Amino acid sequence: MNIRQLLSFCKVAEAGSFAAAAKALHATPSTISTRIRELETSWGVELFDRSHTGLQLTPKGQEILPWARQIVGLSERISFHIGEPDAITGLLRIGVAGRIAHTWLPRLITTLRARYARVRFDISLGLTAPLLQKVRSGEIDIAFVGAPITDPALDYVSLGHDEFVWMASPDLDLPADRRLTPGDLVRYPIVGLSQASPHHPAIAQWFAAANVEYDPLISCSDMGMAAKLIVAGLGIGLLHRSSHRNEVLAGLLTVLDAWPPFPRLEFVAVRQRNNTSALVMAVALLAAEISEFSHEAAPAAPLSQMAP
Repeated sequence: MNIRQLLSFCKVAEAGSFAAAAKALHATPSTISTRIRELETSWGVELFDRSHTGLQLTPKGQEILPWARQIVGLSERISFHIGEPDAITGLLRIGVAGRIAHTWLPRLITTLRARYARVRFDISLGLTAPLLQKVRSGEIDIAFVGAPITDPALDYVSLGHDEFVWMASPDLDLPADRRLTPGDLVRYPIVGLSQASPHHPAIAQWFAAANVEYDPLISCSDMGMAAKLIVAGLGIGLLHRSSHRNEVLAGLLTVLDAWPPFPRLEFVAVRQRNNTSALVMAVALLAAEISEFSHEAAPAAPLSQMAP
């Protein structure tokens, strides 16, 4: 038994096939299959049931898997903490929401490249719900997305809270001499976010608290796209204050005096709870350090106890 065999066992269990595990570990499917066979021969048990479409863990494989993960995790932590940074290798698969991708993600990747020169990155842009599903399935290692996270199989670190404000093009000629309530805002066309966005329920709840129905004229899966439509005068919308400061200064957007203020929304770095990779945990904590979001607001849920 060796670490490569145990790592292959864990990856096959996560990915569901030799081919997927081989891709994640930069090996051939035959190499992964050989390592699993060597483990099974060494222990005298079958780890996977190969009689079905797709591999399934046998009862004995399910019993052994948590121990294998612990051993692999401890090995990675030893290498991570006492080894040279250049010794840290592999592919880090990151899922990221558009808000982060278009702002401070490049700075995070630059910092990671400086620390871990031999780590490669596979970055996927997407909405929170699909990215969380990819974390659950093992398709990606970590995701930077919107909270809340309610799945007990996932662990997270808070990246801070983002401030949202209602904005509109000056061409819409909204009243500038008084505060606007949710009831006032729904009289205008609204450019909103799709239901797959983690912010959609919070927006709907904000209107519902004022006994007003949230019914956007246009729904977008990307806030950047929504901002362009709002600048074009197609409606009002909820946007990040900091991201659109230049448009406000240039007179392309106006910040509306909406009341009550929209609550700040939390972003998090999410991984599988059983993912013991020291690199993944270190990246989560580094992302929290580099994040441009505010850490002043109280988090929506207890922070993860994740630590490298």
